[in-house]
Amino acid sequence: MSCINSTPNMKAAMGATRFSSSPCEPQQFCNGSHSNQKRGSVQQIARSTFRSFRCHASSHSKNVGSYRNLQLQRRDLFRNVLISGLVSSFVNVAGAKETRETLVSEELQLEAIQAYRSRNLAKSEYLFNKIIDIDPENPVWYERRGQVKVDLKDFEGAIEDFNTAQKLSPSNYISLGLLANRGLAYEGLARWDAAIKDYTTSIELGESIGAQEPYILNSRGNCYSSVGDYSSALADFESSAEVFAGLKNISGVIYARANAALMQAQLGDEDEAIRALKTVSRRGPANIDSRAALAAIYWSRGEEDVAEGYWNVACVSINSGQVMENGPILDGCANYRDMDWLRRIRRWPPVMVERMEAFLKLQSS
Repeated sequence: MSCINSTPNMKAAMGATRFSSSPCEPQQFCNGSHSNQKRGSVQQIARSTFRSFRCHASSHSKNVGSYRNLQLQRRDLFRNVLISGLVSSFVNVAGAKETRETLVSEELQLEAIQAYRSRNLAKSEYLFNKIIDIDPENPVWYERRGQVKVDLKDFEGAIEDFNTAQKLSPSNYISLGLLANRGLAYEGLARWDAAIKDYTTSIELGESIGAQEPYILNSRGNCYSSVGDYSSALADFESSAEVFAGLKNISGVIYARANAALMQAQLGDEDEAIRALKTVSRRGPANIDSRAALAAIYWSRGEEDVAEGYWNVACVSINSGQVMENGPILDGCANYRDMDWLRRIRRWPPVMVERMEAFLKLQSS
């Protein structure tokens, strides 16, 4: 009998189909069955955190289309796996979890969770170090500390912890959270092939239990793009958009469609890329990314007035520069003038980076 661990907020993070009436119940999937495990105040904290995050993740329409919001949301969705992870491992190993959990006081567990929730990452890591000193054979703690290290950008240390957790786990136990977060750590180190491998395993295992994982599809698409496999990246972004649409997550649809359009431009399907970016712009009235991309494409086609129009809407009409009266003048388009950011952080493909660079050079001349 084999078990797949899909923690409740990992399911939210990946847009998974819910398997119970409550989205806040942790699930253990063993050969297609599931069971809920209630564990007192530690779990209540986890469920409370997940419940509030779930509501945020499903109703974040105030700034629809903001790329930065989606970037932060993606990071938070992965990060919040930690909150409920303490209560959802090794259910299939008779007595193991119950025995191990008694080694660490509930107060210490709660303190580690609360430190993480408050973004006191150094303290959270310190507390998980203490927990591991007390209970060094329990893989749960290594996985949780690894997630803290991802946020600390200690990607090597995170991978080491995830690998230790995997080695200590029963052979018939698989954590989707571990795979997704280790993939994220590999991304942080630009180890694209390793990230693709973990994301692919997570996606396939999710599908085996009927789960849909649009955020991981997006992440794998980014990795495929980074290794130059733009066709596979396009397929992942399009699949992600379909899942987001089914979940009625408009921001997710905009995010994935914009990424797909960039791949279409890279692959030479410029007309389809323009059509998709225009749709994204209509659905995301505050979306700078799609309009910056349209400006770059139209400039490359010699339609300078159209290009300037999209750029001005993005950088003047949408981004006025002053958030509050008498406040500092901020430039939300500054990132799009930074080719390193555009290439390495935003992950625009080479053709689009080149077009944006040409647009900015000619515009400033």
